[in-house]
Amino acid sequence: MVKRMYTTFAEDRVIQLIAFLGFVFGLSISLLAYVTSSYFKEVIMSDNVSLFYVVIFCILLVALFKLNRIIEGFGRARTLLTLLAAQVGVLLALQLSPVSWGGAILMMIYYILYGIVAIVFDIVLEAYSTNGHTGRVRGFYLSVWNFGILVGPLISMFLLEHYGFFMIFTVTLVLYAMMFLVAFIALNDVQGHVIPQQLHTKNVIYKFLHNRALLNIYLVSLTLNFFYAAMTIYMPLYLRNIGLTWGDIGMIFMVMLVPFIFLQYPAGVLADKKYGEKEMLLMGLSIMVVSIGMMFFSTSRTFVFWATVLFFSRIGAALVEELQDSYFYKQINENDIALINFFRSTRAVAYIASAISVGMALWIFADMRIFFVVIGCVLLAGFLPVFMLKDSAPVTEGRGV
Repeated sequence: MVKRMYTTFAEDRVIQLIAFLGFVFGLSISLLAYVTSSYFKEVIMSDNVSLFYVVIFCILLVALFKLNRIIEGFGRARTLLTLLAAQVGVLLALQLSPVSWGGAILMMIYYILYGIVAIVFDIVLEAYSTNGHTGRVRGFYLSVWNFGILVGPLISMFLLEHYGFFMIFTVTLVLYAMMFLVAFIALNDVQGHVIPQQLHTKNVIYKFLHNRALLNIYLVSLTLNFFYAAMTIYMPLYLRNIGLTWGDIGMIFMVMLVPFIFLQYPAGVLADKKYGEKEMLLMGLSIMVVSIGMMFFSTSRTFVFWATVLFFSRIGAALVEELQDSYFYKQINENDIALINFFRSTRAVAYIASAISVGMALWIFADMRIFFVVIGCVLLAGFLPVFMLKDSAPVTEGRGV
């Protein structure tokens, strides 16, 4: 009994530590996420920066299918430490590079590594999630992770407006160095260091195609990540084009991200204890569709309108993000790393698909508002896999966070 209590306490401490690292990681992500397209725009002097993202996420997609083999050999913690150290080196090089094609290549490498780091964080956290409290564990992690993301845009827009990209790279470098030191000290003995042999890629794809629960939640995740991808790439450029300053955009994005802080943990608890995920996924997706319609039909250029409508859109996105994770992780266990890697490939696939489709639409119609139409069509298609989900049964027992 004492041993079990000690183990539970130790696991809780690691979950809290991973959540802290998630906060710092979220902050580092948001410092660059909404200004990267502007960096690429300065390099090529065009709003259509789609090609950069196609290349980035094609490479990332290939890397993800190799990741499980690397983790089998190195373990979760060592893989995470190696990636964090590599990012420190890339950010140091970015500090020394002007806005140029060389800097753009370094930025692309940063994006590829960041995508892999995000998945390794997921894999580390999954070692401490069980079905009885998966929604709560992931809701807690996503809440603190998104709190880091919340403050990032305001900081990055201020730094960009007053000091340029150099200072953003400097602050991000400090954050990655901090993550490396904390992970090195505390995560070397992370649970599940030895990982069983994983499925080959073709077997993983076969398993998704022949398991309706996995296939449908994969499509839901693909829909959400398409929304994120198109909004991250093109929304800052659109807001700049209608006359908003970087300071205004930073404040708008900070307001926009507030729902991720307050909604995801309660949504995870409700999914675990009362409703399951399906009904709330439908609600979240409906909110996103309505908000995109408001963006397309509006001609407003005011701070208040865009802060309000983007806030509304993220209420829906926060629900979908938490509940898709809760549903997926209830279908697997902590050693299904190949399945986790494949599920997280939706981000890379979505970025490729959004960059190509929106890029082509911009080329054909030469109107930036067309990206709202593309997003809306994809969100409407996303209702089909949600309707086809078999809701998970609520679990009333199990340790909370």
